[in-house]
Amino acid sequence: MLSFKSNLQHTKKPVFWAVVIALLFAAVTMYITIHLIHDSYHSSAFDLGVFTQELKNTLHGQILYSPAIGASQFAPHFSPVLFLLVPLYWVFPYVQMLLVVQALLLAFGGYLVYVLAREYNYSPRTSLILEGLFFFNPLLWGVALFDFHTEAFVIPALLLMFFGMKKQNWLYFGLGLLFTLASKEDVVLVLGVFGAVLMIADYWQHRKVSKISIVIFTSSVLTYGLGVLVSHLTSNGEPTRLLSYITNRYTYLGKPLSVGIPLAFHTVFSMDSVFLIVAFLAPLAFLPLLSPKWSIPGLVVLLSVILSTNSSQHTMLMQYPAAALPFLFTAFMEASPGVMANPRIQYYLKITKNRAVTYLLILVFFISLNIILVGRIKVASLPDAHDAAINQIIAVVPDNATVTASNEIFPHLCTRTDTYLDAWEGEKIAVGAGITKADWGFPDKDTEYVVIDYKDGPWYTTGNILISQNYKLVKRIDDVALYQFSP
Repeated sequence: MLSFKSNLQHTKKPVFWAVVIALLFAAVTMYITIHLIHDSYHSSAFDLGVFTQELKNTLHGQILYSPAIGASQFAPHFSPVLFLLVPLYWVFPYVQMLLVVQALLLAFGGYLVYVLAREYNYSPRTSLILEGLFFFNPLLWGVALFDFHTEAFVIPALLLMFFGMKKQNWLYFGLGLLFTLASKEDVVLVLGVFGAVLMIADYWQHRKVSKISIVIFTSSVLTYGLGVLVSHLTSNGEPTRLLSYITNRYTYLGKPLSVGIPLAFHTVFSMDSVFLIVAFLAPLAFLPLLSPKWSIPGLVVLLSVILSTNSSQHTMLMQYPAAALPFLFTAFMEASPGVMANPRIQYYLKITKNRAVTYLLILVFFISLNIILVGRIKVASLPDAHDAAINQIIAVVPDNATVTASNEIFPHLCTRTDTYLDAWEGEKIAVGAGITKADWGFPDKDTEYVVIDYKDGPWYTTGNILISQNYKLVKRIDDVALYQFSP
């Protein structure tokens, strides 16, 4: 009886509900990403399949290697945090494992928002509201719904680092800093900006620079330098991919001024840029702007996305804004008390009988919902008869066979076969991803099997002529066909 009463008391504690909300988000995210996106063939080789393939190849001695990249992951990106996932993949060799890990990381980030809010002396109720705002933020859903990316580590890592700074707990600070540095090179640059901002702010206010700002800035510079070196060594004699990837994002950098300036101007002042500004700042009521020290790194991320000419980065909320989220939320928590103490705000609260905050939350809810609904949530659907046909076709492919598959079918085969993207689709994706050299499947390579979804694209008209020369049809269901090499 005492145990029951004790358990009942625990459920009344706000921290209990903070955990429940986080787990609920994780469960919903897993259901959407695994069942409504992956199972309905809306996940892709770039990037869920590629990351899975890299973990698999690492277990076989090829360190983070994928044929679709034509090199180790260390060539285009510096993400040593991936090594933590290798033992997990060894235990759970499924592509869905990465989606589960990502959902849990983002859920943990939301819980850390609650913890950080309590450290800022917000009430338990307000802290739960802030956690709810985090889980309903469009930037978070951009990360959650687009395959898997190492940026998922960044959100909880930065929040843990901020918590350590606030609490002066150097273990939490060190762990958060380490995981942030190990996540991805462009996040390291943002962290370096944060370190520089802290150094300037410290000197401006106290005429001295804090050790913590020096540690953040110096570790960021050294880590980025290490990333460039490792990229150079793993780029297989090509120009350093990590650096060439930057010029691919900002194509006007390599053009004459007469061409580059108008292109940059058109990019920055496009309607897509307006959408991104609203998506970054409106769900937090633009309050982060009132706390420059914390908001500047987030605004740098926003600027990097707005300046990009890469269509996927500039027009959609995917993994790119991830690093901005912890900075913007921390800036929001810093700015809110000052805003609420403003006499004019107090006056509006009084005449609305304290309902103004409720109205604002409702407005933020609808703004966030509308932004989320124009994102990748649109592709989520229950698997249909065509998806079932693909399942039947790929089930015929033997384990450990070499197989060519499309971007969407690739993740469903890469854990048990040696999978390649077809050359047509692979080269098309390579142009947008800045990949200069890769190892494609059919028709460049005569893989043992080729899976064709004739509803997938027009290039198969050409492919059908080529495939009839050396391949025989094994099975065909609902415009999905499996061919076997038979010279």
